[in-house]
This record gives sequence, C-alpha cells and structure tokens, in this order.
Amino acid sequence: MNRSWLIGTVLLVTAASAVLLPQAASLDSVLPQHAVETLGADGITLADENIVDTISSLPFSLTVGSAGWKTGILSLDLKVTGNDHDPEELYRNMALAVSFAFQETDNVNQLLLRIVAEDKWLDSRRLLLAGDIRRTEWSLQLQELLQNTGNRPLPDVLKEGFRISESELWRKQFIHP
Repeated sequence: MNRSWLIGTVLLVTAASAVLLPQAASLDSVLPQHAVETLGADGITLADENIVDTISSLPFSLTVGSAGWKTGILSLDLKVTGNDHDPEELYRNMALAVSFAFQETDNVNQLLLRIVAEDKWLDSRRLLLAGDIRRTEWSLQLQELLQNTGNRPLPDVLKEGFRISESELWRKQFIHP
C-alpha cells in the first residue's frame, strides 16, 4: 500500500509539472519587465595590487599621469600635452574616469580627479581642472551631462555636484580663447 501511494504521488506531481511549467513560462512575457541598474555590484574591487593594470586598461585618450589608491579613495591625474585637445575631449575623459569609479568598481567611495597640463619644454605642470566626486553624491544624470557638455563651459550644477574647480589657465586657454 505504501509503495502504490508513493508511485501515485510521483505520477501526480509529474503530470502537474507537465501542465503547469509551460504556463508559468508563458507568464514571463506577460509580466512587466523592470530594468534594475546595479552600480558597482559584482564590479572590480580596486586594490594596490591591481590599480596599475586596471587603470591602464581604460580607454583614455589622455595619458594617465598618476594613480593612487587609499581606503576607498581613488586619485587620478590625467595629463594634457600639446595644443591639440579641446574641452569636449577632456570632459569625456573625466566622464570615463567617473564611470569607472562608480559603475565598474564596488569599493571606490571618492574620486579625486585632476586634469593637468604638462609642458615638457619647461618641465612644468599646471592644474586645469580638479574634481572631488563622491559616490554618495554621484548620479548618472550628472555623469551624462559631463559626457555631453561638448566644448561649452561646465554648467554650475555639474561644478557643484562633482565639486569641479577650474583654474585661470583653463578658462583662458580652453573656455575663452
């Protein structure tokens, strides 16, 4: 009797599965789909051991002057050499750094980003732009605004949100030539 009860139960479960599983699969196309953006989830964990390889693999059009890592703070200097750069290129490089820091990593809480003009003839470096961007204040909208500003001056909302400061050299050479 026990054996026949077990066989009957297994047959019932098998038949119910054959009927219910295709119907459950068809519900997937009926239910609304929600896109969830995960920022930093399963991302790169930045550390002293991988910072050089990780940063050097990013497709910057500017040269990386220096990179530093200390307890959640990524410091990054991008170098401008020569006169063939425009604000749009520099903004896109900044946006790439911001995207990397907050969308591709899971342990960067603050990005200290500087754009530095380097003159090899005079062996000098001058600050053009500096940003102090924090994960808690970062937004995709600000990042996209930075990416799409073009050759115009940075909007105040972007300067405030990403704590971007501009040097006098930046304003003279790139914004108001």
